[in-house]
Amino acid sequence: MSMIGYYFRADDGMVQQLKEGSCGDILFDESNRERLFDVDKAWHAIHYTLTGGLWGMTGEPASWLVFGGEPVNEEDMGYGPARLMENDVVKLIADALTAWDEAAFREHFHVADMVECHVYPVMDDENEDVFFQYVWENFEALKKWIRETADVGENMIVFLG
Repeated sequence: MSMIGYYFRADDGMVQQLKEGSCGDILFDESNRERLFDVDKAWHAIHYTLTGGLWGMTGEPASWLVFGGEPVNEEDMGYGPARLMENDVVKLIADALTAWDEAAFREHFHVADMVECHVYPVMDDENEDVFFQYVWENFEALKKWIRETADVGENMIVFLG
């Protein structure tokens, strides 16, 4: 089973609906499709590259990108509940990610370390250049999406499904 990293842009009204209803029904509703963004399976490699760790967070906003926020409700979205990051936090993350250009990301990106630490979805025979390109493209698109979310003043819902 695949583990896909999802991000959803939500205004305050949608956040209230999510708290009171079914996240799955709202997050995957066709009418909300433009609000949903995914980084495919690159989420864990992105987190590992930004933090040097598998699961934890530091005090740095970039480390909150995958595992930050508070549960919206108790609904399991596949790998735990969806988590809410309010717009002030989204702005901190967006600002922190500006320092992560391709050179900085590449400097911290090491497939051998990811294999040793069992970062999802890295395989033993992973081609570093090909995998880097896949992860970088997903990260770069996510950075842009988060900046846009921050700029329009909306909140971010994060979940693995």
